[in-house]
Amino acid sequence: MKTLLFLLAVTGHYLLMQPIEDSIRTGDFSHFKEISMEKISVNFEPPFDLQGYVFIDKFIEDFSSRYAQYKVEKIEWSSKHIEENFAVQSLNVILKDTRSKQDLYYKFIFFMKKNLKWKIYYLRGLRI
Repeated sequence: MKTLLFLLAVTGHYLLMQPIEDSIRTGDFSHFKEISMEKISVNFEPPFDLQGYVFIDKFIEDFSSRYAQYKVEKIEWSSKHIEENFAVQSLNVILKDTRSKQDLYYKFIFFMKKNLKWKIYYLRGLRI
């Protein structure tokens, strides 16, 4: 019980944690429409290979199709930094390519700002 409470205390401080994790686990990135700015900047390394300043609907469409061939093996929030109206959080993910059966180690970095609510304005993805 103490371990569970500690885990909740540690992970509970990550902003937008639940909708991000739900999206990563299920591959349904429609949640991002509610938690992102209307246009976001994206810089993902291969295999997702997305770059640019795009409307969130376009990002969801493009990323969902590229992400569809992967299955989540493990998720771990790895860092956070929150300062007034800006925050940066990173998430390490082990994905299994459903075609090649190879593991992909990837880090998603979420840059957020707060107006009335916290919203993602920049996404970075790195192969690790």
